[in-house]
Amino acid sequence: MACAENISSTKLLSENDQVILKKGKCCQVFQIKKKRFVWLDKVKFTLDGVIGHRYGTTFRVTNGEMVKVNKKELDEAFQSTEQGKDNRGLHDLDSNQKLSRDDIELMKKTGMEGEKIIGQLIENSTTFKDKTEYAQEKWIKKKKKKHLQIFTVLKPTARLLCEMYHGKAPQKICHIRIDTLAQILTYSNVRANCNMAVVDTTNGLVVGAVLERLGGHGKVIHFHTGEMTRPALEAMDFPQHFLDNLYSFPLNQTNQIENPDSPYDEQSESRNKNESKTDRTQNDSAKETVNKNENETESMDQSENEVKTENDETKEKECVDLSKSTDTVETKETGKTTGKPEGNQGKRKHRDRETREQSRNLRNKRIRDAKQLLLQKNMDGLIVACKYHPTPIVLALLDYIAPCRPIVLYSQHKEPLMDCYAFMRERGGIVNFRLTETWLREYQVLPMRTHPHIGMSGGGGYLLTALTLMKPT
Repeated sequence: MACAENISSTKLLSENDQVILKKGKCCQVFQIKKKRFVWLDKVKFTLDGVIGHRYGTTFRVTNGEMVKVNKKELDEAFQSTEQGKDNRGLHDLDSNQKLSRDDIELMKKTGMEGEKIIGQLIENSTTFKDKTEYAQEKWIKKKKKKHLQIFTVLKPTARLLCEMYHGKAPQKICHIRIDTLAQILTYSNVRANCNMAVVDTTNGLVVGAVLERLGGHGKVIHFHTGEMTRPALEAMDFPQHFLDNLYSFPLNQTNQIENPDSPYDEQSESRNKNESKTDRTQNDSAKETVNKNENETESMDQSENEVKTENDETKEKECVDLSKSTDTVETKETGKTTGKPEGNQGKRKHRDRETREQSRNLRNKRIRDAKQLLLQKNMDGLIVACKYHPTPIVLALLDYIAPCRPIVLYSQHKEPLMDCYAFMRERGGIVNFRLTETWLREYQVLPMRTHPHIGMSGGGGYLLTALTLMKPT
């Protein structure tokens, strides 16, 4: 992993690279595109200025563009020589600041830089010089967050993506917290040159974390449901030799693993989707037929009067179509037309058909390779982190895990894990069960001001870990 960090720190950013822009606790993933505006923290700007720089560089947004700044000089710009010894005599009043809100808004409209605005606020504050060193630093940090549009460009990693999703949309990653993700990787003993089976419905976060830990040495089989969407994995922007070791396998095709020559059944998935759609459309079609029957009697009289005019119009259209059809002649052998527009459409359709067929063949080949890997029954671990009940998934995949290998199950609630524990204990061949919940509390550790954070998450989910033995007879 140290080698990967050195490579990412020396790499120069280019177009189409994935980056994370971070400002305090606000962070978001973006793909670098030239002349394309993005929004972050109520600021609109382009990412063109990032190209040619390295990860970890700090930029300021000026006039909709990103300009590199020196972070050390920015931190040293607001150091005050006069400091107080005690804050007990200070009171938080609006009269402490001589500048009004209208004055600050006027400075922003005139294009004054954020550093100068903060400098004016310091000069017009009657209590800033009497604050202690820590109070001044905290006050300046708060003003920087409000008036300075400064972002740091970072490499997307499993830790940063987990923090980003957990802060904005935790339901997309099944409420996995960063410490829970670390325990999943630790208990499953993910390391180089091992083969892992992962059931993931967390937008590819767990699969991406496993690939990141493997470092390109080892194989991962990702069991997915429905259409495969892995935005977290795509944001990590792994090189191709990482992705070559990743196999995607439909979870509803696990009953066909023993038949390695059977192709991927796309019709079964489309049939399941169509069944749900037909149920929805039945009620709508019934309502439409009722409305049609009611409107048929009203439209009969109008249709009789319009028939004559329609016949006249159709005759004129047929004459025009006959004159146009002489320009394009179809041949029975090739089935192609001599007209340019129809020929281009035919070529485009043929090209799209070929690409779909190639992708289908490649998908079937990758699934057959995954089946061959599973049939060896020598997987080094099983990770299940999904929103579904884990019991049928675990019982269907346990036979393909090698003996003395870890099993790690994650769920936001403990009841599904307790049910799965009962089934696995009844099955036999599994020992060392542990059902745990981690209580995490973050602390601010600074000189003379160490205290826990006020806001903290209520829970990070539950983990069920176990160890496989020989297959039960």
